[in-house]
Amino acid sequence: MPESVTITDAFNQATRLLRSGDCAGALAAFRDIYTGAEANNDTPVMAACLCEMAWSCFKLGQGEEGLECATGAHWLWERLDNRLEHARAMAIEALLLLDVGLSDAAFELAMEAFALAEAVADPAVLAFTLNAKGIILSLCREAELGAALLERAVQLAQNDDNLTAEAYYLLNLGFCHLKRAEEFQDMGDYADADQRRDLALVITDRAIGAAEHAGDDWTLRCALGNAAETLALRGQVNRAIAYLERSATIPTDPGPSLRIHYLYSLGDVLFRAGKLPEARAACTQAYDLAEASSQIDHQVNTAQKLAEILEAMGDTSAALDLQKRFHALYVRQSGEGARRLARVEEIRSETDRLRTRAAALADQALSDPLTGIANRRSFDQILNRLAGTPFALAIVDLDHFKSINDRHSHLVGDAVLQRVARELVAQLGRHGHAARLGGEEFALIFPDASDLTAAAFCEGARTAIASTDWSDLGADLVVTVSIGLAAGTGIEPAAELMQLADTRLYAAKSAGRDRVVSASPALLSSETAGDIRRRA
Repeated sequence: MPESVTITDAFNQATRLLRSGDCAGALAAFRDIYTGAEANNDTPVMAACLCEMAWSCFKLGQGEEGLECATGAHWLWERLDNRLEHARAMAIEALLLLDVGLSDAAFELAMEAFALAEAVADPAVLAFTLNAKGIILSLCREAELGAALLERAVQLAQNDDNLTAEAYYLLNLGFCHLKRAEEFQDMGDYADADQRRDLALVITDRAIGAAEHAGDDWTLRCALGNAAETLALRGQVNRAIAYLERSATIPTDPGPSLRIHYLYSLGDVLFRAGKLPEARAACTQAYDLAEASSQIDHQVNTAQKLAEILEAMGDTSAALDLQKRFHALYVRQSGEGARRLARVEEIRSETDRLRTRAAALADQALSDPLTGIANRRSFDQILNRLAGTPFALAIVDLDHFKSINDRHSHLVGDAVLQRVARELVAQLGRHGHAARLGGEEFALIFPDASDLTAAAFCEGARTAIASTDWSDLGADLVVTVSIGLAAGTGIEPAAELMQLADTRLYAAKSAGRDRVVSASPALLSSETAGDIRRRA
């Protein structure tokens, strides 16, 4: 099996793991693929892996590691000029910045991601950036605005028939309404707070159903936990326990962060139900896992809850010890913002130091190694960007190139290709793009150019190459090119223009070479058209 197919299969398998909720398995798989891609200087695969590694880390609660990956993916996709993936990478980076406590930086980056996604006009990525912006707003006490954005994200996912995305956005929409309930509670508006919690529960139940149908264990586990907490706040502890018991039956490994959150929620619900020994057991497990994981936020929450349970049980000595631990952790947590900000700056500095290597890899991925101009991959990316806009496309082929290699050597042939590439770039200037498609074949792209304008540039390039003094490479060396040109209005698929330009190149060859053909075959002489038909 070809290596590219193997990488594709491995990437698809890792993606399935991530979508099913096996985030730890997905992270390990994407790391392996990244290692292979780096060894092969395959920058697009490296960028894709970094993006999915960052998303896996986000779901596993590994904020700093995820941020390193997201920062790298952000820069590589920007370098590769892939605006679609660039927007998604920025949205993931924004969520990770929020995860490590840097809400201002997170919001600014989410705004950038959203603006880029709107410009690209891809519904799936637009929904993903709306989701990121909505979550960040909800945690910055703008839950009403956040909910509006998430409702839009849900609708886009439904239109796209993407059940996995719909489940995740519904989960976050329910969370937004919970944050709005907290805002009402703080204002003393208890009726509206309860109404919002009920609405959050309805939406979260929808997320649970969608996640089950999509087979997304991660979203399902989060939604069950959020529903249980909401039910507990509404005094429905038995239903809350049932939701948590259902969560415990999910087969995939939740990872340390979700495991701690589950045990903490279970302890809180059992405490509200008056089941103090069971609550103590659950919260003790959560506290021990939090201490082992060194996640300060989990440590603060579990220490505080366990101290509350111990005090209710009459174990005042142990409760006092935990209260002291809680206060020490709280003080330390207060200083975490500065440490996290310093760590983010360190990550960005590390990324800057790696940019030289990444830039070289990206150039290798998008440049022809012999001539230094764009390669076929870069050519295809340019065509994708121009889709739906008018442009002209020319295919350039060196005449009798095999005889140049045979008579003057392959070294001379390589030198000819390099000089032709330089001449094409010089003739185009800022008016278009030149790429080597392979062998002795090149392509020219003229954005927003008419057939006549592009034909004038092509004729200039043909004349310049034919009039070049090649004697330094070979005493009797003559180099000419044949060019086929096609112009489109933006309606035609790029493949159709390629086929038309190739047909016209063939016409130029058949008509004697060293010429530009931009008229349709129907306008050629009947003799030439007949020759084309016979050769086709």
